[in-house]
Amino acid sequence: MNTPNYFVKSWIAIICGLLAILVSASLPALAVVVPASAGQLEADPDYATSFLAVDAYIEEQMDEVNIPGLGLAVVQGDQVAYVQGYGKAGPGKGAVTPQTPFLIGSTTKAFTALAIMQMVEAGQVELDAPVQTYLPWFRVKDEQASALITLRHLLNQTSGFTNAAGTEGIVAHDLSDNAIETSGRRLAEVELGRAPGEAHEYSNLNFNILGLIVQTVSGQSYESYVQEHIFDPLEMRHSFASQDEAIQDGMANGYLPWMGLRLPVTIAFNRGNLPSGYLIISAEDMAHYLVAQLNDGRYGSLSVLSPQSVTALHQAAVPTGTPEEFYGMGWYAGTQDGEATVFHAGDNANFQTFIFMLPDKKLGVAVMTNVNGMPVRNRADEIARGVAALVQGKQPQPHTADTSPLYLLAMGSGYLPVVLSVLWIAWTAFRFVRRQKKGVPAKRSFWWYFWVIALPLVVDIALIWTLLVGIPMMWGRSLALMSQYFSDLFTLIMLSALALFAWGVVRTVLTLRQAKHSPRLDRTLEEPLNA
Repeated sequence: MNTPNYFVKSWIAIICGLLAILVSASLPALAVVVPASAGQLEADPDYATSFLAVDAYIEEQMDEVNIPGLGLAVVQGDQVAYVQGYGKAGPGKGAVTPQTPFLIGSTTKAFTALAIMQMVEAGQVELDAPVQTYLPWFRVKDEQASALITLRHLLNQTSGFTNAAGTEGIVAHDLSDNAIETSGRRLAEVELGRAPGEAHEYSNLNFNILGLIVQTVSGQSYESYVQEHIFDPLEMRHSFASQDEAIQDGMANGYLPWMGLRLPVTIAFNRGNLPSGYLIISAEDMAHYLVAQLNDGRYGSLSVLSPQSVTALHQAAVPTGTPEEFYGMGWYAGTQDGEATVFHAGDNANFQTFIFMLPDKKLGVAVMTNVNGMPVRNRADEIARGVAALVQGKQPQPHTADTSPLYLLAMGSGYLPVVLSVLWIAWTAFRFVRRQKKGVPAKRSFWWYFWVIALPLVVDIALIWTLLVGIPMMWGRSLALMSQYFSDLFTLIMLSALALFAWGVVRTVLTLRQAKHSPRLDRTLEEPLNA
């Protein structure tokens, strides 16, 4: 052995190793080069460079709408290509990491669908069997329809349950062991919007019932089933079906938008709605889940589902009413730029998630944020699609404000009554002050009392009804639910209603007192509109 040469080569190896460690530490997250056989992207193979562009894009999007924290997972083929955390996990919690758990909202439905398909493969349930086969007590208000609803109807969201009915139980806070069953038994008074199998309508109730079937047939709780049959095989070590356990593991704090601010708020956990929207998962773990979804149910050496069942989950089964968009079993299926896509959004009051897959390219992206509300509406969707574009060497679509008539009508229906209430209070206050200065006529007919007292009270009541009943009806949300999801609008609604009530009472009492004690006897009856 040539000793000097050996030491020189050794020191060179050590220096190269240290440089490699420094370079890898400077990169924001794990980047894995994907083998071409897995479906190579049309992007620069230098993933370190590609994902620096992703980082810049995400930070720009977060700054634009003030997103406190975000978790990202990108998978390509059977590899985790990139996982990263951005921003803050919450007050006193430090930065978001790939291991930070996020509440994933309705993307939970895909996990429940996976559990049902596992049980189908095990011969424990059948997709076209009536729900009453497994839950003999199951009822809706229409007893005949109750017997017709099948598991496939629930998975395809064609059972007849309405979206509005599915939102009513979101604000519940039942942490008992029977929470899921209790929510299922309440359906006995629920009216279907249409006959089972007639058409698609998204409703949380469908997947709550499926979750109840999972735990009834398996003989174990929904939580333990998901842990044993999904989380453990996929090595999802920072994923939870319990908020308390997730908080102990560093779960991100959710934020609500309020008058341009972002306020950290903890929303009550809803165990009764767990199968439809309350799993808590980290970006790193979501990457494992995406690998299984894109690789016929396999993650590493383990399989959680057969290729045939994965295909069935992703298959475009029923039209949703949106052009070129279909619903499968816990997943939406569509196209983007001529390519097949599989995706699902998840919304909780203070969290937003979007999972986006291009099955033909075996590319999957998941974006999870710890804020929700109108200012960040659909932003997780846009970011996930933008990241998918960047890693393919394309440019993300620029954000465009939603100016569709339906969206503008929805926004107007919320804020216009508030504005009208403020203007009405200002106008009646002006008329009241003017009347105080001019006095009231000595002769006061029925019409004077109608124009000055009765009609304003009718307008007050109409505006209060619009605020407290009309807006929730138009938005398909109860006031309690609006207080969670649209806290700033809810605050404006309640303050406006309170101001209308208080001013209406004060105005009426003072006007009647003025009419009784301070008549201007030298004045004649004024025109009603000038009273």
